[in-house]
Amino acid sequence: MVVSRAEIERLRTEADTIFTRLERVTAALERARSEAGDHWDRRELDLDLETPTGETIGVTLDLDCSAAENAQKRYERASELESALERREAVAGKLAPVPAEPLAYLVLYHLAAIDGDGSRSMAGDLDADHDRVADHCTELVSSGLVAVDREQTPTTYRLTDDGRGVLDFLADRDGKETFLRWLDDPRTLARRLSRGGPDYPRMTAAELGLELAHVRHCYRAMEAIGLVRIYEGSIIKGTERKLKPKTETHRKHTYYVTTDVTDRILRDLEDA
Repeated sequence: MVVSRAEIERLRTEADTIFTRLERVTAALERARSEAGDHWDRRELDLDLETPTGETIGVTLDLDCSAAENAQKRYERASELESALERREAVAGKLAPVPAEPLAYLVLYHLAAIDGDGSRSMAGDLDADHDRVADHCTELVSSGLVAVDREQTPTTYRLTDDGRGVLDFLADRDGKETFLRWLDDPRTLARRLSRGGPDYPRMTAAELGLELAHVRHCYRAMEAIGLVRIYEGSIIKGTERKLKPKTETHRKHTYYVTTDVTDRILRDLEDA
């Protein structure tokens, strides 16, 4: 799961609220422990509290902990998540809010092209498993890159300004380089194409031991970003395709090749 600043702030807000309403939380926990109810099955208690700024939020309390312990656990978890986010940002930079999966990037590009879509429709268009698309949408909403409209049927997702900012970043060379630094499989595919010439997803998946659907998503995401392009010729010369050298290869599949900017980025990464 992608760690977001919003999740960290939510935990700290809940902790602050519990401490400022310590007597009420303590009384609610003691009352719950003396009463029958389904909270015993979950060993949790749901409670609405007013934050120090006057807003009402719902908190889920651990029935086996004191009010102070419930708050402290949130502070500790927030600190852990903040450390994890800082480590992620040190490598991923502006791409840190995006799940490190090519499919998540395809969701962003899809929503940039279509003004609102449901997860099931996106899964069909992206040739992807619906549950994975739905999970990515949830994470992207949590990261603030996608907005959700639950009043629409089905639930509709739209790209936010922050989401468009990520795509703008990927349009620049720095964004492309960050993407290749951050995602292992696309970097492996880019190096394979740059050194070996045109290749197609089924062959790539078989030789690298990767799932075919994942490889297809990698190539499509890399194409959207501008890291690869579809080979346009009908015949691939042996001098072009070093992976499976033949005098000529008649193109029966969709072959991909790296773009010039990708080749330059890969050279820079190797020299670094």
